[in-house]
Amino acid sequence: MQIDARLQEGVAAHRNGNLEAALAAYKDVLTADPDHVDGLHFLGLLHFDAGKADNAVVLIRKSLEKNPQNAAAYNNLGNILKLSEQQAEALEAYVRAVEIEPRHEQAWSNINVMMEGATNNDDLQPILAEIVRLDPDNPNAWHNYGLSLMLSGHRDEAADALERCLEFGSEVWTDPIWHARVLCALGRRERAVEHLEGVVAADPDNTVARYQLAAVRGDNLDQAPEDYVKTHFDSFSDSFDEVLKNLGYRAPELVAEEVIALDGQAGGRFADVIDLGCGTGLCGPLIRDHCGKLTGIDLSPGMLRKAAALEVYDFLVEGELVAFLNSDLPTRFNLAVCVDTLCYLGDLQPFMNALYAALKPGGLLIASVEHLSDPAGPDYRVDPTGRYAHLPAYLERSAETAGFSYLHEKQVILRQELGKEVHGLIFHLRKPDTTLGV
Repeated sequence: MQIDARLQEGVAAHRNGNLEAALAAYKDVLTADPDHVDGLHFLGLLHFDAGKADNAVVLIRKSLEKNPQNAAAYNNLGNILKLSEQQAEALEAYVRAVEIEPRHEQAWSNINVMMEGATNNDDLQPILAEIVRLDPDNPNAWHNYGLSLMLSGHRDEAADALERCLEFGSEVWTDPIWHARVLCALGRRERAVEHLEGVVAADPDNTVARYQLAAVRGDNLDQAPEDYVKTHFDSFSDSFDEVLKNLGYRAPELVAEEVIALDGQAGGRFADVIDLGCGTGLCGPLIRDHCGKLTGIDLSPGMLRKAAALEVYDFLVEGELVAFLNSDLPTRFNLAVCVDTLCYLGDLQPFMNALYAALKPGGLLIASVEHLSDPAGPDYRVDPTGRYAHLPAYLERSAETAGFSYLHEKQVILRQELGKEVHGLIFHLRKPDTTLGV
């Protein structure tokens, strides 16, 4: 009997589903050569097909003891272990296959399937760690690994991984400044500045990168440029709601609660309401039942398309906030809500002045801001993410300078960011109604 010919007979029978004939052939091979690596390997696969996974693992491991360089056998072992819900051992087998044969497409595919199927970060992180070890020139792997490390609280290791992302060049990334922004938040300000300086040098007209560089440096800026805000939000308008959900974002609900409480006190709906910086419309559905007419304005056309799909706004306007409020408006508003928008304005006086003109007598503003808690510091400060925080005393002063009555504020948690709570304020203003003496 020629062993190789008999083995091929077994393989052919196996492929055709004739397990009995395949079993006979594999046994003949192993009778002639008990250590035949392919005989052990294929007999293991046959046992798995027959529902005997434990036997299959034993036989394939025995084959690998005889030939530890068999990448295909490791890949098949990984498949069996994965289907047997032995995820860690399966990953180990796939990784070994790739170590032996770096371009083993099936093993790489199986590793990627495990990555995509991971239901929690604890399962995902070891997979990503192996991917960056096996394929260190894979930029997306380093990006995903850095995110995973951030989620698990390993800030230094996350920063190391995200620094590797910068080595691949700005052209690799849809957003060439994202990693610098996060690195700054992780304490790697110098590296972030270095990268942003390179981006600006290569593209001096990139207003987004120029603003981000100024923010990371801590330069004194009055507001974020329109191009920055528009580009920033257009770039992730499709994933915006999901991103905020993962941040535990609560600002729309917190503002809406205030609107609902005021509506109940007033005993009726607000006739004309403006949602300033409406974005994808997260606040709109929450307050729609308390509005006669609801108008939304935003700089980002991508965000406005998402808001329009909700079908809760009577009118949607693309434009800059202060310019809109200063325009020849067809109506004045009883109520303005402003959720997570003033964080892109430092100097609030132009906004307050314009809003005063746009509200009816007795009109209200309910808005959120990020809380700057150092009373000895400036009135407002831009942080490395490009967002402004404001002092409560400055809110009151700028409002009263415009003519508003500053009613009250309350401290809240707006969201989670890099494992930390972002503190904010919800505040109320009223335009006096001289006819009523209020």
